[in-house]
Amino acid sequence: MMRIAPYLALAGRALEANFRRLSHPYKLTFCLTFWCNYRCETCNIWKMKPRDELRLDEIQRFFRQSPGFLWVDLTGGEVSLRKDFVDICEAVVSSCPHLLLLHFPTNGYLTDTLVAAAREIRQMAPEKLIITVSTDGDEAMNDELRGIDGGWRRQIETFRRLREMPGVDVVLGMTLSAKNVDHFPQAFAAARREIPDLAYGDFHVNIVHESSHYLGNTELGLRSRVGAEALARATEGYAQLRGRARSPVDFLERAYLKRVRRYVETGATPMRCHALRASCFVDSWGNVFPCTVYDRRIGNLREVDYDLARIWNTPAAATLQAEIWESRCPNCWTPCEAYQSILGNLVRPELPRFRRSRPRPVVGSA
Repeated sequence: MMRIAPYLALAGRALEANFRRLSHPYKLTFCLTFWCNYRCETCNIWKMKPRDELRLDEIQRFFRQSPGFLWVDLTGGEVSLRKDFVDICEAVVSSCPHLLLLHFPTNGYLTDTLVAAAREIRQMAPEKLIITVSTDGDEAMNDELRGIDGGWRRQIETFRRLREMPGVDVVLGMTLSAKNVDHFPQAFAAARREIPDLAYGDFHVNIVHESSHYLGNTELGLRSRVGAEALARATEGYAQLRGRARSPVDFLERAYLKRVRRYVETGATPMRCHALRASCFVDSWGNVFPCTVYDRRIGNLREVDYDLARIWNTPAAATLQAEIWESRCPNCWTPCEAYQSILGNLVRPELPRFRRSRPRPVVGSA
């Protein structure tokens, strides 16, 4: 039975963020590991060989001291490569009494491992569990972009089996870049041949970004290799196929897609960003950043006894948030940051009043 308290808690915190910086973030993006078994062309995480990532006991202590999270994204790397992944999810669910949404993306390769993990996590009864299986095209395009022969077949099988599981919402996540920007129709058709009742809403479409401290892909020049008009046209076409929003998740997805054109044409985040106002990013060593794109470390959990509040409530964090509020940052439009920004601009929608320098378009003009 649906519990109303988590929904009320999120609504209250999102509303508060429309007017002031929160005393604690309600949304967390947490990279559990930089280990990955794929070789994606648009990401260099797979090249990292990380050591000394946060242990399970450290992660448990972190969440015990931060019980106010309402929305947690666990990401990687590939989260299923951590043998303690289910235990980490248990730490999140048990420590955050008003948790509304637990989400994690996966490359979908380890089907049996992922299905078993999802079954255990579902038994923990998070209010909403969403899993994104990354799929960047039809079989040929996906396996070329993601660097693994046979990957697409495994991804589709993982999606199919998770989709059959009660209490689990699963989508196929497609990131548009130079090679696949016009490829959504083929990607959808290929997946639908395997899953005849597949709907457009079973996909989640976003656009490629660059990040030095997370994706490690800034030297790839991904933003300049894909045309702004091509990206805008592709996302607008997909939004039309999705149709009208029928759920809160649909609303956020549609609001995100609607603003892609403004972002890629101007290089400016299309609304005030809520990084460090309502959310933050923590990497697998406990380093705390505003988001997955802005490489400005503001502290480390290991240095503050895993108490995020001791980092969040510092003058340095507040000053950096004020800079982000005025768009004096790289400017991005990634769903990891866009969704809480959309919720935080419902009451007072406005664009930054000034910029230190004019942002450049984030992609090519071709």
